[in-house]
Amino acid sequence: MTTKTPKKRGRKPIVIDYEQVEHLASLNLGIMDICRSIGVGWDTFNKHRNKKNSELSDALARGKAKGLQRATSKLAEKINDGDFQSIQFYLKSADRERWAEKQEVAHTLNLSEIISSANARIIEHKGEALPSAREEIDIKQLNKATKS
Repeated sequence: MTTKTPKKRGRKPIVIDYEQVEHLASLNLGIMDICRSIGVGWDTFNKHRNKKNSELSDALARGKAKGLQRATSKLAEKINDGDFQSIQFYLKSADRERWAEKQEVAHTLNLSEIISSANARIIEHKGEALPSAREEIDIKQLNKATKS
């Protein structure tokens, strides 16, 4: 006589591979892309990430730091090789006050001219806008004229 073991009830526990999360974060993927890659919903991922002392949030932070470190070292190599575009990018990013390309737009607006021209248009069209009471046509007379 064999006894069957009863099936466990409830959801299966979700296992998140922290090394894979760290690797994907180092590639500068967004949270939704990471969720899709590891097969976990955003709500579940966010629930695990927001826990105190969460290993998941640590893995995300480590991955982002590794990706930034890798990109920074590649940029430094290009700068050391004398690549002009890399030097330009670094300077524009590091010291925006002196090196960033600025576009200044100067607007001059004379409100008194705008208001006076608007008033002139209002005055011109005031007489044309509404017919006087004497000029109104009686609706009954109009209906009789259209029927005959």
